Amino acid sequence: MRGRAKSGYHGANRERIERFEAKESTMHLNRLAAVLAAVSALAVFSAPVLVASPAAAADADPVVATVNGAAIHRSDVVAAQQQLPEQYRNLPLDKVFQPIVNRLIQTKLMAQKATAEHLQDTDSYKRRLAMIEDRLLEESYIRMIVGQKVTDAALQKRYKENLSKYPVQEEIRARHILVKTKAEAEDIIKQLKAGADFAKLAAEKSIGPSKTRGGDLDYFTRGQMVKPFEDAAFALKKGEITTEPVHTPFGWHVIKVEDRRQAKPPTFEQEKQKLAEEMTEEVARAAIQSLTEKADIKRFELDGSAPRLRRVDPAPVK
Repeated sequence: MRGRAKSGYHGANRERIERFEAKESTMHLNRLAAVLAAVSALAVFSAPVLVASPAAAADADPVVATVNGAAIHRSDVVAAQQQLPEQYRNLPLDKVFQPIVNRLIQTKLMAQKATAEHLQDTDSYKRRLAMIEDRLLEESYIRMIVGQKVTDAALQKRYKENLSKYPVQEEIRARHILVKTKAEAEDIIKQLKAGADFAKLAAEKSIGPSKTRGGDLDYFTRGQMVKPFEDAAFALKKGEITTEPVHTPFGWHVIKVEDRRQAKPPTFEQEKQKLAEEMTEEVARAAIQSLTEKADIKRFELDGSAPRLRRVDPAPVK
């Protein structure tokens, strides 16, 4: 009887869990479908240009659905996923495959109906299409000039130029023992003065996560620790231990400095992404400025009339 009751209890629990998971899964797909609907009208403005290799086999981009004979390929699903918010872009494709295909089918159906109604021949459609083409051409041009100028060699050159600009900072390597009370910390200091091993005491007494490493915090610079801890640690010489407990919001600390040295600048690989973003922005801004200076640009008022002189108020005198 006891065994059957236990089995029935766990069976009921398992059913509840399965129903909950099924509900969560449905809610997740519904949220994703809502996101897909919200971004579908905007996706075309930022859709990446996908160029397939001529040698690519058909299996590399299979048809995943057809709508009245019109094919939807796997690459269409991949491109659509890249227009989603980051939380969905980073999911495995199979997790968002069905909602995206459903949305692409809906889009294809509506597009086919719109074509049958000759909406592609309307002035409003042509104006919208021209705007989209301009945006895609703009993105393609920026991608081209960035590819030409933001090369690995250019990034390496920028990194070397910036090396002298990185601030020279001292960093220290320290251990600490964290306890709840000042009395505990004072007792530990007495034991250390009597010759106890710091790392061993940290493993035995500390309540901090670094206890598994003998209290080792590795190297850090100013600004990385809470102020009271930082001030006390940087006041010590190599090999010294705090003679008084140090209080922080985490508790009471006993600190030992193991080493002091000049911090090394970040490596090229650590800086590469940031440098690429900076240079991309610079290249795009320079291109826009150059084209603007050479172009014949005329501006008009909102109603299309000739521009009117506007009064510019002087800056207030301080």
